[in-house]
Amino acid sequence: MEDPPVNLALKNIVESYLMQKSIREAAGKSDDHCSLHGEKRLFFCEHDQEPLCVVCQTSKKHRNHPVCPVEEAALDLKEKLKPALNLIKEKLKRFTDVEEECKKAAEHIRSQVQHTERQIKAEFKKLRQFLREEEEARLTVLREEEQQKSQIMKEKTENITGHISTLTDKITAIEKAMDTEDTSF
Repeated sequence: MEDPPVNLALKNIVESYLMQKSIREAAGKSDDHCSLHGEKRLFFCEHDQEPLCVVCQTSKKHRNHPVCPVEEAALDLKEKLKPALNLIKEKLKRFTDVEEECKKAAEHIRSQVQHTERQIKAEFKKLRQFLREEEEARLTVLREEEQQKSQIMKEKTENITGHISTLTDKITAIEKAMDTEDTSF
């Protein structure tokens, strides 16, 4: 958005008007009466851009200057101010539009964040469920493996115990046979 070029003539008119208005207000004088003569200001000096009373209009200071009725000058100045006012209104509308776009963008961002947050939570919930199921499956496999290996070890232990018992019986029989004084040994 590029700002339109400044109309210097219009800017000068506005600044002059504002400066005169502030001077009059500071002096505490009425806008429609001359501060020098107390007369009502009925004319406007187009050269000096100031309102004049009848006495000021005929003075040397303004004698050869173009003068018009104050109401006419006010209408002219108002007409000159309209384009500037319209530009200001357009700028206000653009700022309002941009502000609205910013609000919409901020709402969209909030909405996106909430949506994404819900997605992340749902994904992590699935992940946690998957991990719980995976943990349970692996623990089940581990327990089954433990039972199988324990069963195998039990069978081997029983087998070994059987052999030990047989060997112990044989050793005992041999030792008894050796202890006898029987020569048939």
